[in-house]
Amino acid sequence: MTAELSRLDRIRTAMEEQKLDALLISSPVEDSFGRNSQNRQYVSGFSGSWGYALVTKKSAFLAVDFRYVEQAGREAEPLGFQTWATAGKMARWVPKLFGDSGLLGKRVGISSADMSVRYYEAWRTAAGGIKAKDRPRLVPVTGIVEKLRQQKDAIEIAHLQRAVDLADAAFDEVTSSLVAGTTETEVAAAIERSIRGQGGDGVSFETIVAAGPWSAMPHASPRNEPIGEGVPIVIDMGALSGGYCSDLTRTFVLGEPDAKFSEIYEIVFEAQENAIRKVEPGMSGVAAHKLAQKVINKAGYGEQFGHGLGHGVGLEIHEAPYLGKTSEDTLEEGMVFTIEPGIYIPGWGGIRIEDVVILEGGRARILSHARKLIPAGVRP
Repeated sequence: MTAELSRLDRIRTAMEEQKLDALLISSPVEDSFGRNSQNRQYVSGFSGSWGYALVTKKSAFLAVDFRYVEQAGREAEPLGFQTWATAGKMARWVPKLFGDSGLLGKRVGISSADMSVRYYEAWRTAAGGIKAKDRPRLVPVTGIVEKLRQQKDAIEIAHLQRAVDLADAAFDEVTSSLVAGTTETEVAAAIERSIRGQGGDGVSFETIVAAGPWSAMPHASPRNEPIGEGVPIVIDMGALSGGYCSDLTRTFVLGEPDAKFSEIYEIVFEAQENAIRKVEPGMSGVAAHKLAQKVINKAGYGEQFGHGLGHGVGLEIHEAPYLGKTSEDTLEEGMVFTIEPGIYIPGWGGIRIEDVVILEGGRARILSHARKLIPAGVRP
C-alpha cells in the first residue's frame, strides 16, 4: 500500500508547484473497455468505466454513480480514497462534491488529457450554480499524472514483468511448433489463446504477424495468407496483465535464412545491442535513438529505419518517454521502455527486434527474454 499512497504524495507535490488546491482526473469517455482511463486508474486504482478522482491537499475522493460504489470501495479506498456517490444531474451533485471536499473558492486543476471539452463545459456549468464568491476556479492543466507515470514503482514493475513473461512464453510456445502453410491470422489467434491460457487478461494490442514483403510495413495487419519458408516473419505482440502491457517483437524465418536476411538481421541486432548497452539515465530520447540510428546509417540502411527507437510501456502500450528524432523527453531511473530498431525494404520485407527494458542502477536491464536469433560470433 505504501507504494500506491506515495502516488498521492507525488501528485500533491506537483499540485503545490502549480499552485493548485486540487486535481480532478476523469476519462474522456465512458470507458467500458478500459482503454482511455489509465490516469484515473493509476491515481486511484479504480478500473470502472465512469467516475472522477479528486485529489485535494489533505483528502482524496472517488466520485462514482450507483453502478460502481462497491467496486470503488474495493479498489480505491485501500489506496486512500473516500467513495463519494453521485446522484441525479451534475448541477445537483457537483456543488455538493466541491463543498464536501472543502474546495469552495479554491483553484481546481482539470487533467486536460482526461476530460473532453463537452464534459469540461458541463463541469463549468454545474459549478456555475455556486455563489460567485465560493465558486471554484477550474483550470486545465497538462502532464501532471503522465509525468509521474513515467517512473514505475515496485508494484508496477511486478505487473509489467508478469505481462512480459506471458508474452515471452506465448511467443516461444507458438513459434516452436510453427510450420509453413500456417496463416498469419492463425498465428495471431494462437498467440492470444496462449496468453489467455496462461492466465493473462488478453493481448495488449492487436498482434502483428507479417511475412515476406508484407513485413516491410512496420504495423501490418495479419492476413489470411499462408507463411512460406525462407522469408522474414515479423511478430509484434504483447500481453495484458493487471492492467499493464508488454511489447515484444521478434523476426525469424522458417527453414534456412538467406544471405540477405542474415545481413539485415545482424545490422538490426547490433543496433539494438548498442542501444541497450549504452542507454543511461540523463540521456535525451534523441540521443538514445541515435545509438541505434548510427549503426544502421553506417551499414547504409539509414533511410529504411524511419520510426523511433522506442516508447514507454505501462498502463498504456504507448506512453512517455518517447525515444526518437523528435523526442523532448529525458530518460530517468525507473523508466520502462522498448528498444526496437528495424530495417524495412519494400518488395523484400522487414526486420525488427524489440525488447522491454528498465533503467536501473544507471543502465538498462532487459525484462523480456523470448528467444531470438543470435548472429554468428555475436553474444547478447
